[in-house]
Amino acid sequence: MNKFKHLQIVGTLTVLSPIILVIGATLIFWATLASKPEVVVEEVAEVKIPDTVVVVQEIKPVPVIAKPTPVVKPTPILVFKDTVKAVVESLDTTK
Repeated sequence: MNKFKHLQIVGTLTVLSPIILVIGATLIFWATLASKPEVVVEEVAEVKIPDTVVVVQEIKPVPVIAKPTPVVKPTPILVFKDTVKAVVESLDTTK
């Protein structure tokens, strides 16, 4: 078998393998679906429910008492005076 024939076979299998897998899975699905027993449906006589009375009592809402909010004293702001002297560049004119 020459190189071209080998590449042709590998390419054909690569292209057809997903199709073969899907067809195989479909056949297995239908084979298992056919072997399942049928569901039998039976009619049941109507059941009468005795009359029941439900008493609903309204509950009055409980008033919500708000707690007094504590007064928060603001913290004093501390101000510091800047004592650092500004650095000024000066040209050296002695040269």
